[in-house]
Amino acid sequence: MSPTIKASLKGYLCLLCSFSLLVGCSSQSVTTSVPTAPTQTISSQQAELVELHQQWQGTPYKLGGNDKNGIDCSAFVQRLYMSAYQKPLPRTTEAQMQQGKPVSLTQVRTGDLVFFKTSLKVRHVGVIYDQHYFLHASTSKGVIFSRLDNVYWAPKIISIKRHSL
Repeated sequence: MSPTIKASLKGYLCLLCSFSLLVGCSSQSVTTSVPTAPTQTISSQQAELVELHQQWQGTPYKLGGNDKNGIDCSAFVQRLYMSAYQKPLPRTTEAQMQQGKPVSLTQVRTGDLVFFKTSLKVRHVGVIYDQHYFLHASTSKGVIFSRLDNVYWAPKIISIKRHSL
């Protein structure tokens, strides 16, 4: 094999390996599947969140939206809380953040609200599923479970609040 072909082949393989690593990393950003192992037992609250996820999965994000044609994060949390816990919450993320008792990340429980600062003026909210996952209406993926330790979400957590359920 000529040195030119070897160099081209080596460059192609390096590019292919680099691409594989990037694809592998990007696939860890979100999950649309239920975040439980088949053998793991889940609480009734977690089962309720899984059921609500299944009902809303595929619903796109829509700022100001409040139904299955499109919903934003605070409306989704508001509807989820009413459906799962029969507890009314305010409509906006800012108003939701004003209620509840502050909780540390190490003390989270199913049903706690987690708040994020995604830009200078934008806030986002989701509902804690367990120590690792939260359920929310993502602007890019619609209603999904995401990991709390995700490189995008983790540094943006600004508050966690517990409402008496």
